[in-house]
Amino acid sequence: MPPSLTVSDPQLAAAAAALAEWRKTRQRSSRIPEDLWSRATELAERYGIAKVAVALKLDYTSLKRRLATTAAAATATAKAKRPAAGVRPSSPSRDFVELDFGLPLAPAACILVLSDRQGRALRIELPRAASSEIAEVARSLWQTRP
Repeated sequence: MPPSLTVSDPQLAAAAAALAEWRKTRQRSSRIPEDLWSRATELAERYGIAKVAVALKLDYTSLKRRLATTAAAATATAKAKRPAAGVRPSSPSRDFVELDFGLPLAPAACILVLSDRQGRALRIELPRAASSEIAEVARSLWQTRP
């Protein structure tokens, strides 16, 4: 094995030894046992498919396919375990953290359009902070007569 692909991790070395032992004792055209494949996919999640495939002398494409199947099964299981809509999970998810500062994404402006029977109109744009004063502005404009 090239020096860059040494089996330095004890779990990777144990899996390589288990596969080597199986290869010595197997019958011709027998398939790799599922427990050895599951060990290989766990290691591929940690170290990458290429490194594990070379270290364990496995077919890259087969390992990649099994890893994708395992990931799809894990995703399906996670979706099945999700609580119903409106029900909070018992423990918070570590996949996503929502930070809510109570602020809008962009400050909303308030647009006030006042018009009278003669067709005169007044358009006032107020920032969000001043929107609480709309009623007072409207009263003061309409109460004064020219």
